Amino acid sequence: MSVTNLNEIEKADVLVVGLRKHLKEVQEIGITTDAINRLEEAAKDLRQKDAEVDKLRRQATLKAHENLELIADLKAQMLSMRTAVKSRYPQYEWIKYGVQDKR
Repeated sequence: MSVTNLNEIEKADVLVVGLRKHLKEVQEIGITTDAINRLEEAAKDLRQKDAEVDKLRRQATLKAHENLELIADLKAQMLSMRTAVKSRYPQYEWIKYGVQDKR
């Protein structure tokens, strides 16, 4: 959970508790039970969505690592094949075999 979101959720929770303790007083200034309930629900929703975002971030990190492994394997295979072509054929023929770089 991000620190910013966690801080805001904690502030909302503390506010809800304080407002509920002094409900009669805060009703006099226009803060209703429904408003407090909506604030509590918003904090709950944010907590849930933030957990979902964390899960997606972990999944994205795993996929990124998988991609890094795949590209490393791809590069190793290409290097092996280019090296074989370069060692067997003269430079002017390399392009015929798809080897684009030159010595």
